[in-house]
Amino acid sequence: MSEMDVLLSETERSFGLRQIQAGHARMLVIGRDVNQPIGEVWNALSDPSRIAAYFAEPRGELRRGGDYELEGYATGMILRCDPPRMLTVTWLPPHGNPGELEIHLTDVDGSTRVELLFASVRKKFAVIDPEVAAWAAGPGWEFFLDRLDAHVHGRELSPNMVSWEQMEEAEQELYQARNAAWERVRDEFERQHAPLPGPE
Repeated sequence: MSEMDVLLSETERSFGLRQIQAGHARMLVIGRDVNQPIGEVWNALSDPSRIAAYFAEPRGELRRGGDYELEGYATGMILRCDPPRMLTVTWLPPHGNPGELEIHLTDVDGSTRVELLFASVRKKFAVIDPEVAAWAAGPGWEFFLDRLDAHVHGRELSPNMVSWEQMEEAEQELYQARNAAWERVRDEFERQHAPLPGPE
């Protein structure tokens, strides 16, 4: 098995359907194991100063029912917060197609199982869309989990970026390979489900 195959195998990828505030949505599900206690992972996902260290600093009313902003990425509302198990927020990126992000944490023998669910009413949100200069949600959220994992393990992080096209060559290669993996998962899902109404 190549190094790329090993990196790709660290993540479980699937699709589903979900009803969100914005309507009927497709949902991608990313499963990843993080070798740190659940409290440490939760703190890294909920402490604004720690989020800023590997992603972007959230601003606003950071409580259930409050509005938040991640400059350059999204605005939204905090729908649910159940420490240290679940966080759910609405997600409105600059391109304007609303979605919903939910993160579940489960303790597994002192390590943490992270399940990230991202739903959007936009049909082409999961993989690279040449017509939209934005992160593809599938490989994009995997990159977020890479940075979260590096942060909780104290590894040095490269500067964050607002476009995947700013990545170094090796990171871009991994991003493209993950995108291809999501394309295969999406195609299989579409063979089994009728198209949903909504924007492309």
